[in-house]
Amino acid sequence: MKKSFPFLVSLVLLSGCAPHPGAGVWKAEGENAMGISTLTLSYDGRARFDTSHPKASWHCFWSGTSAERVELSCTPSTEPDQTHHFQLQVANQERAELIRGERPVALLRRLSKNPVID
Repeated sequence: MKKSFPFLVSLVLLSGCAPHPGAGVWKAEGENAMGISTLTLSYDGRARFDTSHPKASWHCFWSGTSAERVELSCTPSTEPDQTHHFQLQVANQERAELIRGERPVALLRRLSKNPVID
């Protein structure tokens, strides 16, 4: 038992470092009211997306509130002093829904891309 204890501690610590299921690059499925085409949630807690209604770049910080839910605090380039809140509800590893308030904004599909924000 003594020899396996360090292994168990290492396993517990490493499992806490796994990326959140919401992290990744998400592509909108079809049209949506805000004109979002992609949403990127990087591993470092930042997120970004562009809208065409209104035309703006949105810079966000995100945190996982559960394995299926992500809270985003976003600032549009058109109103840098305003913060807007969104939620990403991850249905499975391939599908998610972006929600603002109580209203769905976009249905999303995960892309096989590295979620890097420049």
